[in-house]
Parts: sequence; structure tokens; C-alpha cells
Amino acid sequence: MSTVYVTSDWHLGHRGISSRFRTRFENDAEHDNYIWNMANDTLNKRDVLICLGDMSFDDTGLEMIGGLICQRKILIRGNHDTQNQEMYNSIFDEIHGAYRYKNCFFTHIPIHESELYRGFNVHGHCHRGGPREHQLGDHWRSYYNAILEYNDYQLVPMQHILETLVTRRQT
Repeated sequence: MSTVYVTSDWHLGHRGISSRFRTRFENDAEHDNYIWNMANDTLNKRDVLICLGDMSFDDTGLEMIGGLICQRKILIRGNHDTQNQEMYNSIFDEIHGAYRYKNCFFTHIPIHESELYRGFNVHGHCHRGGPREHQLGDHWRSYYNAILEYNDYQLVPMQHILETLVTRRQT
């Protein structure tokens, strides 16, 4: 059976990430290896991985992502996805600025609520000080932030995202 997983903002190869932002890791190499191992242990060859941008700051991180075994890898480009386009083409099966699936808009940065058309927005980008605390309020009922630090550094099954969003909207 296949599962669609969503994730965002891995920041592989981000120098100093472990000392400045993700301090639960001893060093940057531990950070990168932990994330890759988590994904590798979760995914199987029938799964789909939707990546909502800022996955890697260098080619080495992109190569790590390329080594993950799954049926398809879809990238929604983020503000730090600035490597060579050919490298992205060799790693990801699809590359988009925004993507629509299961009544959800997948973007890197949250889109304005007037653009949702009764749908939902699954996004990344917003780290510390971002809308996590606000996503429980009325304004954020239609949004799901898929960044690692808000999801216990795990890939998020699409089924969980849909259940969460539907429940939020009903309350």
C-alpha cells in the first residue's frame, strides 16, 4: 500500500543550523543524517513524497534526497531552492511553484486565504515565531504547516493532514 507524505524545510547543508536554529542536534552533520535516516526509515518504494521547499542548501543534500527510495518525489520550490535546475530535475519527478491535490494547495509560503476557494493550504516556510501558535485560531483553520520542527521531525502522512484540517474546520 502506498502513502503520500508531506514535508518541508529540511535545510540539509545549511551551515550552522544546529547551533542557531535546531539546537537539539550536536552538529550540522547529525542534523542532516537524522533527517535522511528518518525519511529513509519511513518511505517505501510505493510512497510519494511531497517536499514543500527549502530542502537543501547544497548539492550534497540534494544527492541525499535523491538516494531516498520512493515512487515519486515532488518539489514545490522554496525561497532557498537556488541550486542548478538540472540537479533538481535529476532528483525530483515533478517540480512546481504551487501544486493542487486533494482539495489542497501545496506551497512553500502560505497563500492568502482569499485564494483558497474553500480548499486548504499545506505549506512550510514559517519557523520559530511563525504561525504555529496562530494555526489554532479561526484564521488558520484552513492551513497546515508541514515544516519538520512542528511535526516532531517526521514526515506527515497526507491522511493525517486532511483529518486535521477537516476537524479544525468543523470546530
